[in-house]
Amino acid sequence: MTLSAQSILDFPVPQATHVVTARDAILYALSVGYGTNALAKKALSYVYERDLVTAPTLANIVAHPGPWMQQTGIDWARLVHSEHRLTIHRPVPLDVPLISRSRVLSVVDRGIEKGMFVSFERLIATVDGDDPIATIVQTNACRGDGGCGSAGFVPEPLPKVPDGEPDFEFNVDIPGNAALIYRLNGDLNPLHVDPQAAGKSGFDRPILHGLCSFGHAGYAIVAAIDPGMATGLSAIAARFSAPIFPGETITLQIWRNGAEIHFRGLVASRSAIILDNGVARLS
Repeated sequence: MTLSAQSILDFPVPQATHVVTARDAILYALSVGYGTNALAKKALSYVYERDLVTAPTLANIVAHPGPWMQQTGIDWARLVHSEHRLTIHRPVPLDVPLISRSRVLSVVDRGIEKGMFVSFERLIATVDGDDPIATIVQTNACRGDGGCGSAGFVPEPLPKVPDGEPDFEFNVDIPGNAALIYRLNGDLNPLHVDPQAAGKSGFDRPILHGLCSFGHAGYAIVAAIDPGMATGLSAIAARFSAPIFPGETITLQIWRNGAEIHFRGLVASRSAIILDNGVARLS
């Protein structure tokens, strides 16, 4: 199909259904850092089927429509996740049929060979009753495209983190096999596991899934503020400002103003900001 901003905006993103099991929820939690302190009573509840609590960011992998942008005509090998915004209406229920409905919100063209940004919204609800579970707005950077024009309504920019020293810092060690485990949640993009695929995308080795680092950030915010893990999140958003590689350590810097959180993630060993403009809300 001919690539244009309007054709992307009008693309019928497929609906998707999903029944989340306890195994799904536990695998996801383990893949984003929960269970690090397996003997802590509240932390154990995220990774043990008895009285299981679902991780706040679990909704990111629920009823995903798959790699639909491959069908729009964009250069799939050059696409990376740029920003992600998650609003949690209620915890993901287990063993309940869920459905997602998605639509493209905007295309922002930077010019021929300069790339473009595509934002789309995914609403997750129960199939019976249509009770809302989560709202997700994802922005992808299509680095191999551009020159197709702009269309739609662009999400408001994420705010910068405050000036001054953070209130909390929390180090998160990303395991060397993190991408191999996280991909079992459903994102099988070879960019994250295959060195040849990573090379075609412009990286010298496979990079971690953006939503894996995002999930680790969600875990770290709660763990830093409430080591007992009794606090939850009602919203979290961030920009993926640089790739992170499995085996690295993320230093999460957190500024707190009551229930409102600002954060960013650094990899100090190479002076890289990998998550920026982060905002979250405690529930």
